[in-house]
Amino acid sequence: MGPTDRRSGPNGLTAMRPDASRTIPTPNDDEATVKARFEDVSYALHAGHYEQYAEGGECDEVAQTWCRRDTVDAWRHQRMYETIGPILAGDPGARWLTVGDGRYGQDARYLLDHGADVVATDISDTLLREARDKGFITAFRCENAEALSFGDRSFDYVLCKESYHHFPRPMLALYEMLRVARKGVVLIEPNDDLVPRGPLEIVSRFAIHAARLALGRRPARHEFEVAGNFVYKVSRREIEKAAVGVDLAAICFEGFNDIYVRGVEHEQRAERGPIFRRTRMLIGVADLLCGLRLMDHTMLSATIFKRAPAAAIAEGLSRRRVKLIALPDNPYASPAGHANADAA
Repeated sequence: MGPTDRRSGPNGLTAMRPDASRTIPTPNDDEATVKARFEDVSYALHAGHYEQYAEGGECDEVAQTWCRRDTVDAWRHQRMYETIGPILAGDPGARWLTVGDGRYGQDARYLLDHGADVVATDISDTLLREARDKGFITAFRCENAEALSFGDRSFDYVLCKESYHHFPRPMLALYEMLRVARKGVVLIEPNDDLVPRGPLEIVSRFAIHAARLALGRRPARHEFEVAGNFVYKVSRREIEKAAVGVDLAAICFEGFNDIYVRGVEHEQRAERGPIFRRTRMLIGVADLLCGLRLMDHTMLSATIFKRAPAAAIAEGLSRRRVKLIALPDNPYASPAGHANADAA
């Protein structure tokens, strides 16, 4: 691989932009070698990623901050969790599965604090085991998101927060999550800003693109993180198509802005804290640009409902000004639809 340009990724990991000099596999390459450059390598890298964060590891000090509730980083994640508030309030005591929850089962801990029954999973159980032993979570499993071992409809809901973009074949993981869920799947992930939502965003993106070229910087179309993944951002249209394709009931989206500033893990949240002030300022600028329709939100909370949600959930979404979108029935997937097709 050629030289890379590093910058902070959406989850605080280092993202890298490869240049065009990388070697592309040829038809003569051994099939096993080509495959090893793909999902197997990614699985292995991610399975070993948290070893350095384990107790006594070289990044142990950073890992310990993940369990604190008083840091700027905790405030960032709290804002993300608030998007699932309507489901937690409208369906109390539901059974949840968290996917890609390897940072001590933080997502599971939040759900437990709100009365849910939760199983935390990740491709690495290193930190999940520590979390269970310390009483931070109650149940965990070591699972590959793209091949979950649970039976169909084993959980009411599945939550995948800031992990979907790590998967080498994320759509496989999405269909696996839908398979094991009875009611719905929630993804909280970086939003694909290369999918403009209106004419002003198109103009704004063109201007930013031109400015970067003028400064000698290539626009970042593809990004990678040191954990071993391409940053697979989500989009509203992509999620909608996936849901309609398997004849599901409804979807909803809540966009919001989040900015990672180096050091958020260590600074205690205080109104005058320099990192907290900088983080809020940058989020405020992004909010302003979104309000002017010059950019889309940096993050997206996307929920796929397998069946129409309870009225209490719909009301909670409405209070957050989140539109519940009913999806069309497939007219050819029912006996009546088949009859109409035959008649045509």
